[in-house]
Amino acid sequence: MLKTLLVIQKVNENGKVEIFQAFSDSRPFQWTFEPKRKPTKEDKEYFPFTISDVRVERRNAGPETETRVNNNLIKFCDDYSIPDGSVIAILFPANFIPDIIKFKDNPYIPAGLAGQVSTRPPGQLQIRYNKLEKKCAVILHIHEKLLFGIKLIAKKVSDEDFPDNENGMADDLFDVSISRKFLNVDAIKTEDLKIINETINQTDLTEINNTLNEILNALKSGDKGKAQSMLSKFGKLIMNGTSVSGNLVKTADSYNEGGAAHQFIGKVLEYVTL
Repeated sequence: MLKTLLVIQKVNENGKVEIFQAFSDSRPFQWTFEPKRKPTKEDKEYFPFTISDVRVERRNAGPETETRVNNNLIKFCDDYSIPDGSVIAILFPANFIPDIIKFKDNPYIPAGLAGQVSTRPPGQLQIRYNKLEKKCAVILHIHEKLLFGIKLIAKKVSDEDFPDNENGMADDLFDVSISRKFLNVDAIKTEDLKIINETINQTDLTEINNTLNEILNALKSGDKGKAQSMLSKFGKLIMNGTSVSGNLVKTADSYNEGGAAHQFIGKVLEYVTL
């Protein structure tokens, strides 16, 4: 692919992030992600990425980049202010793949704006895999000048569970954020919310229950807009009910030890508390 700015954020297993930045102010340069080969002597530390005909600078991550490593999970958070035509790539250690991805927008300054502000997606997201090296990258293609943040959790999987590029997980953001293997649940029942009730000490769980079922149904039907809206609503309901977000993290862990319905609730809790 031809670009003028490529930034590869290589996340090591200990959480340290190294930056490899390729830039050209005169002409686009060629870069690729290699999905089906092992590295050669000519390849660099950022393989499976390869970059041609331009110098690549190496530097440490800035204070806006945060990572946390815990129990075969890596939490990664960063803020970006970048020009149009850029590519940001987050490269994980071997056997780590994205489990939850969230974006945070910065509000527009309303000066000089009249009426509704129309927007279009300012970029596109890819998830690429090299199964031979068990390497995975989240790649953000930025089409417009942009100020935004990203939060994600990557989990370590076995060699057998590491995806191919053809794997359906790579096709849809919500397939990554809330895995479709949990969507064989018919419905979330009130009794499934017992652990949540113990956390937020709320006896009326009707709205929480209904919202979870709306999330489930929206994901099953592929209505990503409604799913995102309901996830936001669920997050507000849960956050309003507890003053300690750490309790919700523990609650999510408790749900992940249960059956399919509980695991779905646990994944939703992980998403809204990230």
